[in-house]
Amino acid sequence: MRSEINSRFSLSDRIKKMGKSRKIQLFAAIILTALTLLIVPTYAWFSYTREMSVSTKIDSPATLEIKSGGHPGEEQDIINFELSDIDTENATYDHYTVDGVTYYYKDFVFCVKGKSISTYDLQLAHTTNIAFKYQIYTAVPDNNGSIVYMPKNNDSTKSQKYRLARIRTDVNGDALLDSNDEAIYDDYSIPLDGSYVNVTESGNRIIAKNGESLDLTSRSYDTGDNFQKYANPAYWIKRGIVVHSIQKQDGGFTHSYVLRISWIMQNSITESMHESNLDVVQNNKETDVIYITAKARS
Repeated sequence: MRSEINSRFSLSDRIKKMGKSRKIQLFAAIILTALTLLIVPTYAWFSYTREMSVSTKIDSPATLEIKSGGHPGEEQDIINFELSDIDTENATYDHYTVDGVTYYYKDFVFCVKGKSISTYDLQLAHTTNIAFKYQIYTAVPDNNGSIVYMPKNNDSTKSQKYRLARIRTDVNGDALLDSNDEAIYDDYSIPLDGSYVNVTESGNRIIAKNGESLDLTSRSYDTGDNFQKYANPAYWIKRGIVVHSIQKQDGGFTHSYVLRISWIMQNSITESMHESNLDVVQNNKETDVIYITAKARS
């Protein structure tokens, strides 16, 4: 114990005996040492944080777009989605029968492309001036398919065949794979089970619901202040469409669809286009507006 005390007093005595310049040098050395001990850990922390900020992956914002058909990965712009050339009096169109009523139809291919999406909603809005029936089916590109997408300029090199199909899933909704670890698609000719959110019926023809407080369905040309009821958009939506991981390529996916537009053709002997038979369509028809949108779910 005594030796330690003597050593301490000896160090103190040595400092007291130092000259002024030596004392300044000693205190400067002590301060520099303290700063070094503080700066090294702080710099190391900032350096580690910077490395983390550089190496941490930042997901891109979710993106969705609507396109027409075409070769996988080369789908055409939606501007080629033309509906104006439907000839509702042409009996060579494909047709089907429901409850004794024959519907003729024409198919239009479109797709939803996106990135960083796990589920999304598909929406269809349309006016009902024409007594068309709109249905959306899932599809898959298939060179043996019967539904042909042909660009507006009829460039056959950009055409693509499709078939109505959906991905096969297990009881948990997970995609099933074949022996090559590729997705399995089954033929499935049933439309998407979405639903209209604002419609009522007039016979078999749907129209948008009216407001409760005001009746705005008078003919628009009577007063100029109201709209005709068939010009009021009806809204259809399919919620929570799943994007399976097997469907993603380089983080992106493409879901193909077919919009099927059906109609009842006029029979000149038994049917007419007067107001009591609004479900029948002929070529001197009104104009309708159609919107297809997709929205990512949070």
